[in-house]
Amino acid sequence: MRKYLLTLVAVACLTSHAQIAQVNSTEPLLRGVENEMFYPVLNQDGTKLLFTSANCQGLKMYDFNNDVTIKISEAERAGLDASFSADGKEVYYITQVQKEGKNMRQAKKFDLASKQEVAISSEGRLVARPVAVKGGVITSVDGRVISPVSLKTAVRVQGTKLFITKNGVEKSYTPIEKSAGYLWASLSPDETKVMFFAAGRGIVITDLNGTIVAELGNYESPVWFGNNHVVAMNAKHNGYQNISSQILIMNVDGTQIQELTKPESMTMNPTASFDAGKIVYNTIDGRLYQMNISLK
Repeated sequence: MRKYLLTLVAVACLTSHAQIAQVNSTEPLLRGVENEMFYPVLNQDGTKLLFTSANCQGLKMYDFNNDVTIKISEAERAGLDASFSADGKEVYYITQVQKEGKNMRQAKKFDLASKQEVAISSEGRLVARPVAVKGGVITSVDGRVISPVSLKTAVRVQGTKLFITKNGVEKSYTPIEKSAGYLWASLSPDETKVMFFAAGRGIVITDLNGTIVAELGNYESPVWFGNNHVVAMNAKHNGYQNISSQILIMNVDGTQIQELTKPESMTMNPTASFDAGKIVYNTIDGRLYQMNISLK
């Protein structure tokens, strides 16, 4: 019996560290051009990349096709929750200004064709991270939800509530009850699964009914890489700062995991484009790297 259990453990260890992807190349981005680059965000086809400063002041976009960087916003906080629209034609973000001693925030969008900025919400104390959906964006201002009328499938989080829209009807769920809050909610590309991070628990996958189907571990900043894989950050803290950080790729059911960078590399904040076969991340000193991978 003991021999059988040891065999099971050995198989589990081998499975958990199996090779999921092949790293074809890793290269720096914008070296010698930009000095401070954090929180990168790729669009779906991997042709455009958002990034910001260490304190999220301002927002810029790099276009891989024409090798040009443009400034989208100089506002405070603009780079913290930035994202591309589902069709890649707009950029969503939140700006922050001080008014009468209060931080007032506002959701905005930037049209990449016209280079025009437009407000998509009123000002408020609490403005939720804009989440791109087909036909528009979901956000909320002081609890009031702003979303497209024709919304069919979507996901957002607010505190310890997970809101899933299915067939045009939104319902709230609490899959992880003992959590300080949920972050980084997203739909799988085929819109059949929901992923989010629960503080104190890690990455959680549910179906569209809010039922947990997998828990991937206490990793951060998860992003989809296709429908069956997730890229995330494995950071270790000492209570004051990160003491190690690396990029991982894992199966959506949590059965396999692979290190893409080493813990001592201090690599973090991954973003991914399955269509382009690339992952972009920043280092702790504000450098961007592009990793080109292919699934095995």
